[in-house]
Amino acid sequence: MQNRDILTKDEKTLRYYDVQDDSEIQLHDLTKVTRNLSNLGLRFIDPSDKNSYKRTPWATEAPRWRIAGRGLCLEGICNNPQCEANGKQVIMSIGYTTFDVVIDSDASTTKCPICNSYVDPITCGFNNCRWRYEGKKKEQGNNKAPIKCSPSDWQLADDAYHYFDQQTNPSVTWITLKFEVVKNG
Repeated sequence: MQNRDILTKDEKTLRYYDVQDDSEIQLHDLTKVTRNLSNLGLRFIDPSDKNSYKRTPWATEAPRWRIAGRGLCLEGICNNPQCEANGKQVIMSIGYTTFDVVIDSDASTTKCPICNSYVDPITCGFNNCRWRYEGKKKEQGNNKAPIKCSPSDWQLADDAYHYFDQQTNPSVTWITLKFEVVKNG
């Protein structure tokens, strides 16, 4: 094993780093989280708060970043200064799937529909589907154990946009928050 260069320039070829034919390369992914996730989490709405769950009919016009696909939609603020949706709350259509907001949110799933930059999800919406959730939320305070939220009952979202109002739904820290979303029927 040799410790030569750290290959940091994506646009450069292996020949640039003088890597010879039949060489073995080890990948050390410095972006991978290897810490104990029980101390981390994601701030997101609390889907158990039924008072903040709203239904709104479809609008006839909307900005391109507010167009919702069927099933699960996540929402967050685009922070790309070069994007026309910068500073705006965008809708990221996820569809019919099982999706853990904490684990599965990454640059390929939660991205601005205009510029494709990563967006932190902060709330969600549903349409034309049935959905339920389960997870573990972090209790306020240092030495409190996370609260396990067993799978909820199935909820129905008809042909309208059903969402959690952030103004009346305070965010909580989730260690895991998994939505299961299926087609109506």
